Amino acid sequence: MSIIVRRVLPNEYHKYRSHLKLLDTDSKVLRFGSHISDEVIDKLCEKIESSPSDHVLFCVEDDKLNFIAVGHIALGQEPELAFSVHRAHQRKGIGALLMDRCVNWCRAHNILQGTMMCLSRNTAIKRLCIKHNIQLHTESGETIGNIKLSTPDATTFIQENINSNLGIIDYLSKRTMLLWTFFPEKP
Repeated sequence: MSIIVRRVLPNEYHKYRSHLKLLDTDSKVLRFGSHISDEVIDKLCEKIESSPSDHVLFCVEDDKLNFIAVGHIALGQEPELAFSVHRAHQRKGIGALLMDRCVNWCRAHNILQGTMMCLSRNTAIKRLCIKHNIQLHTESGETIGNIKLSTPDATTFIQENINSNLGIIDYLSKRTMLLWTFFPEKP
């Protein structure tokens, strides 16, 4: 079975909140740089949900359409990338697929500079940064990645189109397997 990364639709951004809350304690610390409460996650997600045009989310879902991994691009003057993968799905290459997808999307949309921040002990994300030629430097226990992407070429746009279509097909096939999700429950 191949792993498909798809773009999250703005009307699904609420699922990001559930994903973040289900991260184990260590994964939350690696994602946010320190322990974070569910209340802080709620406030963060409220901002994201209220301004979806300022954020791009990509996800990997299980067969029940629950997010098991998310790549988040916070758009702004200096875009920032962040990634989270549930513990049971770590070390399976999902983070690499998410980063590939986010980087390609940025290149296709001419977003060629940005940042990433992580704890110095987050070796997995640091390896992904190095793989994508993201320059790293460490200050006060945090590692900062300076993202400088190459300009897009024809392959970038073709790959983005293929990835988008694969994401749609994957979502629809999973949704078809869950027919009851097409019909809302009656109150």
